[in-house]
Amino acid sequence: MDSSSCCWLWWLANATVCCVGTAVVVRRLLVPWTWWLGLRALCWCRYVLFSGHGDVGPKQRRSPPTCRCCGGVNFDGMAGSWAVVTGCTDGIGKEYAMQLADRGMNVALVSRNLHKLLAVAQKIDERHVGRVKTKIIVADFTSSSGSVRLSETYDEVRRGLARLDVRLLVNNAGVGYARPERLLDLAPCCTDAPADQCRDVVECNALATVVMCRIVMPLMVVDDKNIDDGHEGDDAEGDCQGRLLDGTGYTSPRRGGGGVVINVSSISAKLPCPLLSVYGATKAFMEKFSVELATEYDNAEFPAHQIAVRCLTPGFVATKMSRIRATSKSDTGWTYAPVPRSYASHSLRALDCHCACGRAVPRPEWTDRNKNGGKGPGWLAKVVSVVFDSPSSPLSAGCSGVTTTGYPSHTLMLIGVNVVRWLFGERYLSSVATRMMCSMRNRIAIRDSAKMKKQTSSAEFENQNRESGSHN
Repeated sequence: MDSSSCCWLWWLANATVCCVGTAVVVRRLLVPWTWWLGLRALCWCRYVLFSGHGDVGPKQRRSPPTCRCCGGVNFDGMAGSWAVVTGCTDGIGKEYAMQLADRGMNVALVSRNLHKLLAVAQKIDERHVGRVKTKIIVADFTSSSGSVRLSETYDEVRRGLARLDVRLLVNNAGVGYARPERLLDLAPCCTDAPADQCRDVVECNALATVVMCRIVMPLMVVDDKNIDDGHEGDDAEGDCQGRLLDGTGYTSPRRGGGGVVINVSSISAKLPCPLLSVYGATKAFMEKFSVELATEYDNAEFPAHQIAVRCLTPGFVATKMSRIRATSKSDTGWTYAPVPRSYASHSLRALDCHCACGRAVPRPEWTDRNKNGGKGPGWLAKVVSVVFDSPSSPLSAGCSGVTTTGYPSHTLMLIGVNVVRWLFGERYLSSVATRMMCSMRNRIAIRDSAKMKKQTSSAEFENQNRESGSHN
């Protein structure tokens, strides 16, 4: 091959690389960001030229559940309606209940511990005297206790929510492992014993998510002909009979206006999760279920029938279930393992409307934003939420318009993991995850063993004191 042929091949290879690189940049960066920024700019121009600040509250005309421009959730437009929050007695779920009440929503608290439910309800009542209502529903989404069948539990939830004007469902209830273990090391292993960890994880994380959607979503959907603006309260009488649910004769009140479903998954749905195989699989199911459910019901052409579905995939959060210590208690958004309050506020802000359509002025008698010394989040925090965590943002690491981590540092961590996966492959990433999980399991085992020895020694010391006292 002569030199001229080599020269032509060299220039052809360079031209191919340049064309492919340009196409990737245009397709992956320029087109998504231009489209996204263009929609934001058009929305703000329309707001400045043709409209002013809106008003929210239970007596105002019901707004669509999500913004038609950015896909953000109109939380302020839901003031006075009900939000159903499962797993709301600790951690992220408790903070969701508190912060949704801060936005003027009534809260239906669903969990298995009655005493903790009463404590959360009392805290909300003390914080919003006479402005926000609460309802307690005791429900255990696992069959490990054996006292009540799951079908009876779900029937009780149906009866408790049947008369409520529900516009928001937060599926937050979840069960994890006591510590990372291989599947066959879990005891008992998928048997009919009263306590089966595998069964509890599947029932609470996967089955409960599906059933709660089937219970609550009919309360959000209504026929345009049957919308009754005079019956938008929580206990309005004279509700029309709705569609039958599962053939049980359950009737859904026709409140209307659509609603929003927020499923709280985990970043383990996107990462290798050895030693937490059942937990990771159920969280991946929640994400997949959310994406398909959004395709089925998120129809903006008919706002009265629109049910927007969003899925949050948080990373490490300092909760009792995760056994992780908080790296910082501040609300910066860049900490590795935030406290539940910080994550809840950032994730709700990420799902909120970020364009001019959400420029509604909340009534002080229906919302309470007295946070950070009476001020809301600053402009920098809002910009970070828009760019990093909004499901519609091109930078958000998830399915466009549906899934997001909801927290800036978790989004960056997921982007970094995807880069490592692309460079070194899935097998390398899985081996690194296995070593990390084994190390975590060993640390938890040592900590539990030391705690058990301490309790045993304390019990022996007390017994010796009692015996010596009885001899005297």
